[in-house]
Amino acid sequence: MKERRQILHVDLDPFFVSVERSLDPSLRGKPVIVGGDAGPLGLVAAASAEARAAGVRPGQSLAEARRLCPDGEFRPGDLEAYGRVSDDVTAILLAASRRVERPSADEAYVDLTPDAPSAPSAVAATEVIKDEIQRRLGLDASLGLASTRVAARVASSFAKPRGFLVLLPGYETSFLARQPLSVLEDLPPHLEGALERAGLATLGDVASADEAELTAIVGVAAAARLREVVRNERDEPIPVAAPPLWIQEEATIRDRRSDRAALEGVAEGLATRAALRLRPFGLAAEQLTVEVRRADASADRRTDGHRPPLFEPEDVAAAVRPLVEPLLEPATGIRALSVRLGRLVPRDAQAVLFPQAAPSGRG
Repeated sequence: MKERRQILHVDLDPFFVSVERSLDPSLRGKPVIVGGDAGPLGLVAAASAEARAAGVRPGQSLAEARRLCPDGEFRPGDLEAYGRVSDDVTAILLAASRRVERPSADEAYVDLTPDAPSAPSAVAATEVIKDEIQRRLGLDASLGLASTRVAARVASSFAKPRGFLVLLPGYETSFLARQPLSVLEDLPPHLEGALERAGLATLGDVASADEAELTAIVGVAAAARLREVVRNERDEPIPVAAPPLWIQEEATIRDRRSDRAALEGVAEGLATRAALRLRPFGLAAEQLTVEVRRADASADRRTDGHRPPLFEPEDVAAAVRPLVEPLLEPATGIRALSVRLGRLVPRDAQAVLFPQAAPSGRG
């Protein structure tokens, strides 16, 4: 019998709002609109549930959003912060499974099918993921666990806000049968309209439709795919994430004041973050590079090799200190700092202690 997959769907919507709230907890419970100050060309990128209740929607003009929600907390958006937090989410997911897919910044699919008898159950792994995302990163997340992507995504939508819903074997098909066609996000609007005009308004209606009738409405290929999806039979494996060739963390320095100690702290923080991203792949770094860029577009960097390779965050942070110190002279005009881990090798690889040693001739 074919093993039943355990697919987790992680829904971080609205992701930008969640990141803003993690950076500023005072925003919790308030209507938050991400997209900047109201202007003639500005558009809403994301809106919290409180702002949506007032009629604000993504893609709307910011001027209209301010009219609908005058008490809203407007934020310009921070792409650097969003990218950094998105990487943190990916690292958490990769720690649970190498099979991770991120269709967008606010969602992910994770294959949690146990690959060994000693592996944790999918439910246990999900609880860890949920705790890490919500407690450590401070993000809102809704999670759904099922045997297919579609069922898992529908389950996560029922888990809103910040919940976790498991669809047990034997119940998925009946659960999906009650859902409207709109849960199929990749179903083209013209096909959805054609199905509804034919009286097929739910997934259950499509599943029980006559094969010839369904084919006449949407065509052979679409009908075959629809039947697989609505009967929860479509198998869509999540590919294994390839290990990185290198890892880099970077920070933009917006404060023009020269604080050497603060800059050293930024570098050590970047080193810690980079080291944490090694863990899901079981890698270590034989090379460490630190670079600073200044306001005049000049850049300085220092690189050092390490044997045995580095992988513990505290060791990587300690190794950064002697590299970054000379780069902060002078500490003025620095606009960006980056830490790069290179020459990545398996963490359990044995170090070659004497690579140049010749045979002694003794037998």
